[in-house]
Amino acid sequence: MKKLEVLLGATLLMAAPEAFADTVRRALVIAHNGSDDPALAPLRYADDDGVLWAETLKRLGVETTLLVDPDEPTRKGGSLVLKSAQAPTRAAVEQAVKRLQAATLADRAAGRQTDVIIVYVGHGNTDDAGRAYFTLADARLDRSSLYSEVVDPLGADYVHVIADACRASGVVGSRGGTPDAAVLAELRGVLAREQLASRPHVGALFAESEDGETHEWSRIRAGVFSHVARSGLLGGADINGDGQVEYSELAAFVAASLHGVKGMPARLSVNAFAPTAEPRRPLVGPAPEGPRVTFPAGFEYARLSVEDADGQRLVDVRRSPQQWTQILLPPRDVYWVRAPNAEARVTLAQLSSGTPELRPRELQERGPAEEALRRGLFAVPLDRSFYDEYVAAVGLVPVDFSNPFQPSVIGGARSPLAVASPSDWTSRLELGLGAGRSPLGLAKFSAGPSLSWRTPSSMDLLYYGVRGAYGVTPLAAQDGIRLHRFTVEGLVGLERPANTPLFAEVGLGWGLLGLTAPGFRQADPAMLTGHVAAGVTGRFAGMPLRLSAQVGVDRVTANGKTVMDGQYGLEISLRR
Repeated sequence: MKKLEVLLGATLLMAAPEAFADTVRRALVIAHNGSDDPALAPLRYADDDGVLWAETLKRLGVETTLLVDPDEPTRKGGSLVLKSAQAPTRAAVEQAVKRLQAATLADRAAGRQTDVIIVYVGHGNTDDAGRAYFTLADARLDRSSLYSEVVDPLGADYVHVIADACRASGVVGSRGGTPDAAVLAELRGVLAREQLASRPHVGALFAESEDGETHEWSRIRAGVFSHVARSGLLGGADINGDGQVEYSELAAFVAASLHGVKGMPARLSVNAFAPTAEPRRPLVGPAPEGPRVTFPAGFEYARLSVEDADGQRLVDVRRSPQQWTQILLPPRDVYWVRAPNAEARVTLAQLSSGTPELRPRELQERGPAEEALRRGLFAVPLDRSFYDEYVAAVGLVPVDFSNPFQPSVIGGARSPLAVASPSDWTSRLELGLGAGRSPLGLAKFSAGPSLSWRTPSSMDLLYYGVRGAYGVTPLAAQDGIRLHRFTVEGLVGLERPANTPLFAEVGLGWGLLGLTAPGFRQADPAMLTGHVAAGVTGRFAGMPLRLSAQVGVDRVTANGKTVMDGQYGLEISLRR
């Protein structure tokens, strides 16, 4: 399938109305399996995605219009949203836009703000002239018509476009050949230019891959990007726990969820462009009451999914151990909550009884491409560290962590472990390599490994831990003398002040300084040591690293004399 994302550039031509106190959210979901290009096979799950998008947005309190032509298996699913659905024809799109426009005018007169979410799932292609378009049941929605017939007439205060296109059928399928680099470059340029120009109230979120395609997966009966995005909107992306999902949160969640996928023909990545008029404009806000499941901090399982009784995957999350997570669920009579090796059957009524108790289950292996998704998708949690590093890297505006919102837990008190802020980062083991001044200045330098453990405290930004380090002078003197230094210290530090990747820490502890030479050994086993360190945390080639500069002092007894021996050096650590 060919590049489609150029269409999204047109959505950034939306004018900016006045702001109002209240906000009403509506959505138009367009989903179509077919293609007008004989070379492209029909999709299998675009219609299922359309139904799931409509159910998800309705659960989130968004008034939703669904345009879909479901195949027989989807019709037999009996979703209630299909009762009012229409086929995705040009006439149906025009009628839906007129209804949304009328509702927007009424809200404006009543002093309410309006947000409209446009979701498209289906085939994308380019015509003979190289113009990109979405495929409807009886027409093409190209860049010009998307602007003139959909986005511009809405008159909403903010418009959010989510596109899952350039996909093909199969267990994990892609089609369309070599991507057009010029088309992708034009898309990125249009998105950036238009948002900075006269239409700053429109945002867009879409996926792309190295081969220009996105993917479906038969195991979840949905497009991979659509499924991940819905999981984020249903609560998985709410990193600061305020009940809203902003662009930076959803983009970081999608990036984290796709980060571990290996062994695919091409790797998916997410593109997010928040409205420049209000970069922190939420896509969805606090949801109305309804089905939800809460996983408290300290819950045994990190990777969790929820399916319905028909095996339709509704949501996936990957939690950090100290995060509590609350997931909203589309209404069903029965849910299956699953971890990789455990599961629980939960009825709608039983959701009010608290966190489900999962029991062991068997695993089934699949083919190599599907196995790559099974193992890699949702392998990386969206914790505070990943979020901060991702947002800084892509230039999105971060959410506010100063007043985290704690959703109520239906069916009993929250676990005592769950009182920790959902923004807490998790405990980490770090393996480092350092080099610096030789003890007592008897050699050119000393180098060696270190092992550290750091964990957040109950006070915001502060952490504590322990660090062990060993250093040796690798170049022996002419008489064969080598110095060995081993230390164990307690740590107290400050990490990510003002949402920056910086840190500072102090350490104090005990050490041993030894000297070895042919036929001779001597050591001071009662050395006191301390240090201060500062540096930066970040990712390089996908690996979480810590780089620090250290200055310290050892209280050493040598030749019957006690001296204060200064130390300084650099260290790089791999954070696990």
